[in-house]
Amino acid sequence: MAGKFKKISDIFFTVLGSIVVVGGLFVLVFIENPVRYFLYAVLLVIATNLKSLQNFRNDLKKTAKNLLIATGVVYLALITILSLSPFLKVMEFKYSHSDWKPVNALTIQPFASWDSGYKRKGNSYVNIDYEYQFNGRTYKNSEPDALYKYYPFWNRKKSRELVEEFSKSVSEKIQKREYFILTNPHQPEKSKLFLSTDLFYFQGSFFYNAVTGMVAFILIFLGIIAAIFLWSFKKQQSKNDHNPILKK
Repeated sequence: MAGKFKKISDIFFTVLGSIVVVGGLFVLVFIENPVRYFLYAVLLVIATNLKSLQNFRNDLKKTAKNLLIATGVVYLALITILSLSPFLKVMEFKYSHSDWKPVNALTIQPFASWDSGYKRKGNSYVNIDYEYQFNGRTYKNSEPDALYKYYPFWNRKKSRELVEEFSKSVSEKIQKREYFILTNPHQPEKSKLFLSTDLFYFQGSFFYNAVTGMVAFILIFLGIIAAIFLWSFKKQQSKNDHNPILKK
C-alpha cells in the first residue's frame, strides 16, 4: 500500500513539476520576451552542435536532452545580457527590423507609476504616449513599460517617493532626447520607442531582480536556521537549569 502511494505521489509531483516548468517557459518565451530571442538561442545551439546532431539517431534521448539544456542556458544568458544593456536591445531591434526608419517625436508624455504585480514585485515603471511624423502625416502611439526600475527589499522608501524619483529621471532622459523611435515605413502607424540607450542599466534588468530576490531568499533561510538554532539552544539551556545534577 505504501509503495503504491509513493508511486502515485512520484507521478503527481513529476507531472506537477513538468507543468510548472512548461508554464514558466511559456511565459518567459512568449509573454515576457520577443519569441525571436528564443529562436536566436536555438539557431546558435544548432550551429555550435552540428557534431552532436550527427549522433541524433544513435542516441536520441541523450542528444535531445543536451540540446535542450544548452538552449536553455544560452537563452537565459541572452535575455540577461539584453536586459542589462538597453543599447544592445536597441541594436538587436535595429538589425532585426532593418527596414524600420528613425523618426522624431512631436510630443512625448510619460506616465510613471508603481506596480506590485507578478511582473515587477514592487517596481517603478513608465508608459509613454507619443506623436511622431512620417511622410508628412502625424501618428500617435504608446509604449507600455518603456522603462522600469527594480528596488532591493532593503529599500525602505515609500512607493510614492520612489515613483517621484523615477519620474524625474525619466523626464531628464526625455529632455536630453536620450530616447530613440523607429517606425515601419510600410505601416507607419507601427512604431517602437526606446526610452534608454544606455550601455548598461543594472537596476532595470531581469538579472538585478533575480539577484536581489535570491539575496532575500538566502537571508530569510538563514534567519529561519538561526531562529531554530536559538530555540534549540534556549530549550537545552532550560533543561540544564532544571537539572539538579547539572547545576552542581
